[in-house]
Amino acid sequence: PSSDESIANVKTVKTRRIVCAMGPMFRALEAPWEISFRQELGAHQKLALDRILHAHEILPFIKTNKFNDLQQTKRVLVVGGGITSAQLALFAAKSSWCNEVTLIQRSRMVPRHFDIDNDWMGPKRGKLLEQFWSLGMKERAQRLKEARGGGTIPPQLINELATYSSSELQVKEEVEILEVHWTDGCFHVTLNDGSDCEPYDMIWLATGAQNHIDHYSALSHLRKVLPVNVTNGFPILNKDLTWRAPAGEEITDDEPIWKQVARKRIWCMGALAALELGPDALNLIGARHGSVRVAEAIRHDYDRQRNDNNNLEDCGCC
Repeated sequence: PSSDESIANVKTVKTRRIVCAMGPMFRALEAPWEISFRQELGAHQKLALDRILHAHEILPFIKTNKFNDLQQTKRVLVVGGGITSAQLALFAAKSSWCNEVTLIQRSRMVPRHFDIDNDWMGPKRGKLLEQFWSLGMKERAQRLKEARGGGTIPPQLINELATYSSSELQVKEEVEILEVHWTDGCFHVTLNDGSDCEPYDMIWLATGAQNHIDHYSALSHLRKVLPVNVTNGFPILNKDLTWRAPAGEEITDDEPIWKQVARKRIWCMGALAALELGPDALNLIGARHGSVRVAEAIRHDYDRQRNDNNNLEDCGCC
């Protein structure tokens, strides 16, 4: 919560166990030209700054702006090389208020049905996971990056993009923005392909996002009380996906017993568990894999509680 009013509306729930399956908390990445452009304009050209939108800002903009305002938007520049950029370009091309759409990306289009290679979905998955688990945490983080790669677009969307004429929707590959200027109420964009500077009414950015444990505000206090090591934005967990002691060391005897128990009763799923689950942690097969681990750990914890009730019931953690 970021305000006193929202804090007043918070409800506290006590629980003996918690599973953090909150999904990714992506934050959009800014291109160098965007950073310099925003700094150059400052707050003096609010109209210009409000019309450079990242993917997560576009739908709210469409919903909150009147149709008459959108009627002034004739040309849209979409930037990005993944499925989101393709969907946004098609959305704008199909709209009644947009006349021309240009989609640019810095690489060639990569057709792929899933956001990771098909090998991670097929019979090779077991061997790939064994190789993944044999690596150190830094190497695992690098493998996660390599396996997911950059932006990809399903073949059917690529085919749909091709159905539009160049006057309605133009696709430019291996192109980047060189500079942007705001003049006469529109953006004047120069690309690095040697083409002429073109005017656009809006720039939509689907240039990727970064997930990091720091983005999970709900876990900030927990990390102060129960620190955890982090590699490339991913927390280092135990094999059963519980909250691991710092530096992967054994919990010391002088640590309060409630902290020892708390670590065994906090589980993570999805993106937060990627260093244990592998590159498909965000996909359905990864969710199933993680669910099995967590369910087995919770069952084991219940059995342990029944067998050693005094240690767990009197620890003071709940």
